[in-house]
Amino acid sequence: MSEAEAADRLAGLLGRTALGDRAAFEALYRATAPKLFGVSLRIVRERQLAEEVLQESFVAVWNRAGDYARDRSAPLTWLATIVRNRSLDLLRRGSRDAEDVDETLA
Repeated sequence: MSEAEAADRLAGLLGRTALGDRAAFEALYRATAPKLFGVSLRIVRERQLAEEVLQESFVAVWNRAGDYARDRSAPLTWLATIVRNRSLDLLRRGSRDAEDVDETLA
């Protein structure tokens, strides 16, 4: 499958997911989860945290699939951006939690 065909397939799955199609959402997950997990793992560097991010990200995808606009980005880019942002948010939350503990102990 060419890159353009893969993008078309993912865009179609996102469109069907926006309509509440669970089978399309499952197919989207199966097609993209390994790559998106890798994106998160490179950022958070812990398997358990990357799994958490991936789960949160796909909940967001389910809820926001209708926001995807093909003319603004490729489907995988849109998905990777969600995962990247959630991964960075998790790291920020973790560093704030560590700072709060440090301030409490001081």
